[in-house]
Amino acid sequence: MTTRYANLLSRLAMRNGFRYQFAFPILDNRRLLRRLAFLERLLPRPRLEPVREPIFVIGLPRTGSTWLQTLLCAHPDVAYVTHFAHHTAPYFRTATLLARLLHLDASGERFIGDSVVHSLHSPSEGTLLWGEWFGMDPACLTYDPFTADDLGPQTVAEIKETLSRVTSLFGPGKRFFAKNPAFIPYTPALAGLFPDARCIHLVRDPRPTANSMVKLLRACRAQLGRINASGKPLAMRLTDFVPYPRLPRLAQYVARFGADDVRATARLWRDATLFMEALAPDVPHMLTVRFESVLADPAGSMARILDFCRLPPLPADSPAMAALFKQTGKVAHVNAYGEYDLIADLCRETMPLLGYDPDRPVGTVLPAGAPAFREMV
Repeated sequence: MTTRYANLLSRLAMRNGFRYQFAFPILDNRRLLRRLAFLERLLPRPRLEPVREPIFVIGLPRTGSTWLQTLLCAHPDVAYVTHFAHHTAPYFRTATLLARLLHLDASGERFIGDSVVHSLHSPSEGTLLWGEWFGMDPACLTYDPFTADDLGPQTVAEIKETLSRVTSLFGPGKRFFAKNPAFIPYTPALAGLFPDARCIHLVRDPRPTANSMVKLLRACRAQLGRINASGKPLAMRLTDFVPYPRLPRLAQYVARFGADDVRATARLWRDATLFMEALAPDVPHMLTVRFESVLADPAGSMARILDFCRLPPLPADSPAMAALFKQTGKVAHVNAYGEYDLIADLCRETMPLLGYDPDRPVGTVLPAGAPAFREMV
């Protein structure tokens, strides 16, 4: 899919960013940041509101979280870190104002090749921000238990101020939203930081999920190879990146099977389910959403999700939302997935906890079999 630029200045400024896009900002943009830092000092401080009832989507990669993010971020009361803000942190306020003034924008398909189109102003996962706050190391696969108590007072204050600054760009009274597949091990920290947070636990049948995670890994490795061969100055040098949440046995599975093997990703699906089941009693507000339900009834699923998030319902006659609902589940690419029987066997005891039957076709959903997941879409 061809990248589209709003104007010539956008093409000149954003071409490398789109060509070498990655799971997080990786090109060196220190020169731009120095200029933004100078301009930032000239702006008056924004009026900030405390972050109230933020919304977090937590789940494995390739569970449909980007599309759910698209639907939720279309709500007029939702605020989020944009791709441009992500690449220009901590001076995203100045960068956003400049982008609006100069009509900067670019849009195109993600490097993953999954028919998802994003733009300068669409929501991002904010991995750079969360990674710095939570001490994530993209080269490390080991799991370290992490709670809000592991954050110093200065970091806690910085997180809350940054989210307030992001929200202020959207106007008063908005609700902060974020989704990131890396969140699973950090769910206790999110719940501790924001006890009033609405946590949406997004899941999908393990058979396509395990396959799609392998596809994501291969796309990340190919893109990382192109970036490293480009000769562009980089903010960090990585020889490999495994885009899976750092669950307790991830390193063990990668060492035994390799990261690009469904025997590893299927086991991660099983472990993620058990991990979230154990955490559920300590997360005050958690709703489990099966992406199959969103595909089958996007309008009804969104109504239930918005009610859980304590967001006003969308107008029934909203043409923008109607168009998004119509697009749900429609893709321009073709997936070649397999080994469904192997994945089902590896997840056989865990699938029924979320209402999936290993002996029924993909897409079949039944009532959940675990009390922790009773509140479910």
